[in-house]
Amino acid sequence: MEVYVSQFLIFVMLFARVTALIVVAPILGHQSIPVQIKVAIGLFLAFVMYPNAAGTEQVVEAEFLPIVIMALKEVIVGLIIGFATGLIFAGVRYAGDLIAMDIGISMAAMFDPESNTQSSIISEFLYLTMAMIFLLLNGHHFVLEALHLSYAAVPIGGLAVTGAVSAILIKLTGMTFVIAAKLAAPIMVSMFLINLAVSILSRVMPQMNIFAVVFPVKIGVGFFVVMVSIPLLAFVFQKLLSSFEANILELVKVM
Repeated sequence: MEVYVSQFLIFVMLFARVTALIVVAPILGHQSIPVQIKVAIGLFLAFVMYPNAAGTEQVVEAEFLPIVIMALKEVIVGLIIGFATGLIFAGVRYAGDLIAMDIGISMAAMFDPESNTQSSIISEFLYLTMAMIFLLLNGHHFVLEALHLSYAAVPIGGLAVTGAVSAILIKLTGMTFVIAAKLAAPIMVSMFLINLAVSILSRVMPQMNIFAVVFPVKIGVGFFVVMVSIPLLAFVFQKLLSSFEANILELVKVM
């Protein structure tokens, strides 16, 4: 009887870690996916991961408090991995907001159900585009790989948050701004050149109503550069994703 109770507790801990990751992971954690689907995915992945995790768990007393503490540790592990993998898309959204602000359409916002906030059109477009690229590059496979490796690096109930974990999370957060800057760079450079040309025109023809001309031009050129730059942005995103994945694997190993 004790064996069955122990096996059941292992499965519950697996489910806690997997579900916590799914809730905050990119794509899988999107608000458009029903809770029932997320729970079903969590149960399936916990079942698949069970042979890998069995034998790595710490001994748990079949008492309420030790079980709750261990479950909280598993939830924290899942949240850390999911949060780290989701940071790259935070950079993508920030890049979209920078582009929208530079073009002059930051006020044209739409409701984002994932973050429950207003998001610019460019930000949503970049997010959906990079999400498709993420799936094409098997980024979702990497998330599952990180989860799989976490059971070897962090046995069930064996979480110990150290300074190394905090350092890598800070590094990944900093990389978020690097991602935003690199993705927004082509559009921001083109907008800088337009602003430079406008400033020269205002000097040459002071009687011309520059502001009536510059806004439509910036919007048109901005959208054109975004569309033309998609292959370049996809290439940059692929390189950044590889670097991000290496840091996340390092994060899993030091937990």
